[in-house]
Amino acid sequence: MKSEALEYALFSRKEMARRYARARELMGQREIDALLITGEENFQYFAGTAVSVALHYSLTRPSVFILPLNGEPIVVTQKRDNLTLGSYVSDIRDYSDLFGFPHNLVADALQDTGLKHNRVGVELGQEQRMGMPVGAYFDLVTNLPEVTFVDAADVIIKLRMVKSGEELVYMKEAADITGRARQRLFDQVVPGMTEREVARLMRRLILEEGGDRTAFVILQLDRPGAGNPFHYDRPLEKGCVLAVDTGACVGMYTIDYPRMAVLGKATDEQKRLHSAVLEVNAKMANALRPGVTCAELYRVGTGAIEEANARGEGLAPFGSARMGHGQGMLVTEPPSISPDDHTVLEPGVVLSTEPGVRAGDVQFLWEDVHVVMEEGHEQLTVESSDLREISS
Repeated sequence: MKSEALEYALFSRKEMARRYARARELMGQREIDALLITGEENFQYFAGTAVSVALHYSLTRPSVFILPLNGEPIVVTQKRDNLTLGSYVSDIRDYSDLFGFPHNLVADALQDTGLKHNRVGVELGQEQRMGMPVGAYFDLVTNLPEVTFVDAADVIIKLRMVKSGEELVYMKEAADITGRARQRLFDQVVPGMTEREVARLMRRLILEEGGDRTAFVILQLDRPGAGNPFHYDRPLEKGCVLAVDTGACVGMYTIDYPRMAVLGKATDEQKRLHSAVLEVNAKMANALRPGVTCAELYRVGTGAIEEANARGEGLAPFGSARMGHGQGMLVTEPPSISPDDHTVLEPGVVLSTEPGVRAGDVQFLWEDVHVVMEEGHEQLTVESSDLREISS
């Protein structure tokens, strides 16, 4: 890696060296000689910056990051200028073809790493996506018959799941920006505004509060299609619950959590369900600590709902098959708080507690984001948990 400090780098040289050292530790356990990284977020994680001019909105010029078990990392790209100001990688290999993947250049780079075991790790597993054409990957495998390409999802997930102090700085800022922007949104929303207008206003306020962009805006209305990212020109009606689920991006990190308001005065049932979901969420958050598994947290959430039912509150769980998930560069990342995820939490893991409760026609899906600490956890989402009442 380059030894000099970089004025515009998002991360320190020490942080990038930490990532490579941990990756190599995991690679060595599986006798993986090199990681072949092409997915957008994985590339950013290992390079410390992006080379794509439009992230996922342009697929024309794929770039490749190669991390050897020994030796310096290699990047194959057409966007050298986008890399040099923010990345410590010095071995950059250029190509210019728009209509073909640089198989020979990538194959030579892999061979240059010294493939002791002839094993290359690739993004093949759950929650992984390659950033190169599938056909190009198959051609690369065919052209290197002596090399075994293996799934390295576990290596990548273990790395990205545990956040460093430098990563947490971005995530905390993203959470704070999101909270300020959303409370301003609730100050400005009125019945009759369309779903599309609300989403556009949310994005504008995130930018005004200091976000670099908005990861997503979802309106958790109890209406068909309310979660569609292409929002409808459908007016909001007085009395409806407006749950705005969104997240600001700061650098390459984001956040994902909702807060709720009622257009008008909240009913007693809406207040009751809001209090109930906060109670369930609090019990899940109180259980967050190193050594706890995601499956155990899921049981805490379902157990809290069952306890409420035992008191005659008539609650039912709703939502997906999980009650929370990891966060970081994407709004949802491993692990998942689900009955089948036995990931053991450790310090630095960032994840949300996300219970959903329903009673009759009223439903609330809550979410807060936490980082697991040496003892217990720290909540990153400090925005007010009040059920806002929006007057016309």
